[in-house]
Amino acid sequence: MFTDEKLFTKNGYFNPKNDVIWADDRSDANKRGELHSMQQYPVSVMVAVGATWYGLTRLYFFLKGEHLTDQSYQDKLLPFYKEEGERLLRHKNWDFQHDGASSHTADKAQK
Repeated sequence: MFTDEKLFTKNGYFNPKNDVIWADDRSDANKRGELHSMQQYPVSVMVAVGATWYGLTRLYFFLKGEHLTDQSYQDKLLPFYKEEGERLLRHKNWDFQHDGASSHTADKAQK
């Protein structure tokens, strides 16, 4: 099972190095309406999901204001992924893979 977590915000993702406007000057760019505005505290939701050969896990929605920490990963997400893995893979032998996020590689989460 491959897993990942993602924070989605109403602002989306803006990369000033890649999101470029080609214009002769700033006023020309402004006329095109190509300004990127952002809210200071946008609506956001954090979601976790796992993918297997047999399908996707259910989505795991974090509570409002909850962030991924080594403790929440160990106490909430790992049991969720285990339960979903057993549901999808029907108790076959299976491997669990996550990325190198600090909450995944913390000593607590590795035990």
